[in-house]
Amino acid sequence: MTAAKLEELTRRATVRIGPQGDPDRLWGTGFFVAPGWVLSCAHVIPGVEQPEAVGTFLVHGRHGSTQARLGYWLGGGFDPEQDLVLIRLADDSVRHACVRLGDRSDAPSRVTVYGWRAAEGCKPQTWSGHCVINGSDGSSGLTLGPETEIPHGASGGPVLDRDRGVVLGVVKARRRGKDGGLAIAATALRGFARAVPVGGEEGLGREPYRELIRAHDQWHHRMREEPGSAAKSWVAAQEGLVPSGERVWTPRDSAAASALLAELPPPVSTRELESLIQVAVGEEPLWPGAVAARDWRDGHGWLYETADGDDIAFLHYLLLVARTCAAERPGPAAELERWVEQRAGQLPVYYRALLKTPRIAAWVAARAAGAEAGGPVVAVELRPDAYRPQDRFHWRIWTWAEEAGCFRAWDEGDEPEGASLAELPYLLSEPLHEVFGRTDTEGGPARLEFVLPVECFDENVHLWRSRLIARTMRPDPADRPFGAHRQVVLRPLEREATPGELRRERWLGVAEGALETLPLRWPEAGSEVLEAAPAGAVPLVCRTAGDGAEPLREVIRAGYAVALWRRGDPHQAGCGTPCGDLEDRVARLLRRARRAGALPEELRMLRERISRADADADWAEPLALLYDDPDRPLPEPAGLLNSP
Repeated sequence: MTAAKLEELTRRATVRIGPQGDPDRLWGTGFFVAPGWVLSCAHVIPGVEQPEAVGTFLVHGRHGSTQARLGYWLGGGFDPEQDLVLIRLADDSVRHACVRLGDRSDAPSRVTVYGWRAAEGCKPQTWSGHCVINGSDGSSGLTLGPETEIPHGASGGPVLDRDRGVVLGVVKARRRGKDGGLAIAATALRGFARAVPVGGEEGLGREPYRELIRAHDQWHHRMREEPGSAAKSWVAAQEGLVPSGERVWTPRDSAAASALLAELPPPVSTRELESLIQVAVGEEPLWPGAVAARDWRDGHGWLYETADGDDIAFLHYLLLVARTCAAERPGPAAELERWVEQRAGQLPVYYRALLKTPRIAAWVAARAAGAEAGGPVVAVELRPDAYRPQDRFHWRIWTWAEEAGCFRAWDEGDEPEGASLAELPYLLSEPLHEVFGRTDTEGGPARLEFVLPVECFDENVHLWRSRLIARTMRPDPADRPFGAHRQVVLRPLEREATPGELRRERWLGVAEGALETLPLRWPEAGSEVLEAAPAGAVPLVCRTAGDGAEPLREVIRAGYAVALWRRGDPHQAGCGTPCGDLEDRVARLLRRARRAGALPEELRMLRERISRADADADWAEPLALLYDDPDRPLPEPAGLLNSP
């Protein structure tokens, strides 16, 4: 009986898509995932490569026939996760059912696929077939077994997990001349965080994935309150799949928790979400696939796999989320915490005691302290090869979360002889794209720190990109040069034996006091000038590192953690009007910034203006910034960075 209910509920939400002028013509299938929103495959829409020109078409289903248009798409491409599109109904008042989407990342076993088919000369008919998931294809592709033949027209249909009672994917394609096919996992929906809006679409705001999945959960919560509603029946049908007598997290628990999570502000970054899960269960999450988790719901789904459905793990996680969001959204956070307390009342006393742990208070305190530390940071270290130090480098990437003293290794190169500076932008492109997806927050992109030998301080790393070849027809703003959209600073690979207390004193001077320009016209101004300068001084070296690294080395030896210099063409003999102009402009820049913590963003804004052809900002084109925060000490070099 449960299987029959789930089949009927899925069919209620499944639709067919076709042209406006021919209601019996079938393009493909889709299904409702939130009020007014249909999910399907992009390739079923003719002309989707030019989405603005597609116009309106028809969506047919239990609700009747309704005009619709493209809302968001992922730009097309060869990977399965890029072949998704969100379709918006033209009439927002249409009432319809929605499927219940799963939030798990692990693949199921037994599934039923649904869609529409059109035999030659006949009107479209509904279709379904049972099969198994027998493999994967890429980060989000699921291969469908040969138990059934998927007909033309079924692409875009829902894939129902028969054992868990949720829709876990989208039918993508059949195999030519063979049974079975390919599906796209529902977790690929996270890719809509960077979707391309069509026709100025703003219905899902700046974060289409989050808004879509929250609208989905809120709809299911509202419909559960209506007697005999589809949503209430769906959860009841799922409950019939839960083994009796076991203490597990039930579909009813999941539905209630998801609705409460949908009312909270989202995590500031994937890294914050990962840290919270690690506190809750003592294990760092390893997300399957390439698309990073985006919302609290994603963390909820991950717990099924690691905690084996143990309800105490879910309650611990939800309590942490509530405490994390309490300051920003006290009402909904308190409501979630009350629900956790009520649900915990079903646990034996000794289990309830596990929720009263000092780790929760420690997490909230660490998060607050991290917010004051300036946000997340991604660092790239380039260390010269031991045998070819002039032209070959080994690299590694690590991150600091909001907590300044907590770093995490991310990736490192495996080239035995290192790589040249010309090769590094290409080698680092994909790793940096992935790490930014985990660390960037709604507050802004993570700061990027390059750790280099002083001799390489003229390298134009701010012009590197995280994706040298865009995967979509429309480049994402984040694919611009680093310096145009994120803070980019430099740090010295070696500290030149600077006394720690001297460096700390100078750092506090620029971090807490007014900044003051210290022009250094080398060699006229030497170490004596540096040593005698006040604590808030910021050295400005008018020469490039290419003119000789000694001036910058002297700055670092004297304990300075913040300095500016001119990169680019070699310095002419003597200092004249250009140097004076640079000194005056930098003095104004420092007065505007007031403290060292604001300098990286001030320089970023200038670089963005330069990228937009603002001639008034051109003077800052050669500027580079040393920003060597002692509260984020460089990790000790890993042995793998050395040549064999």
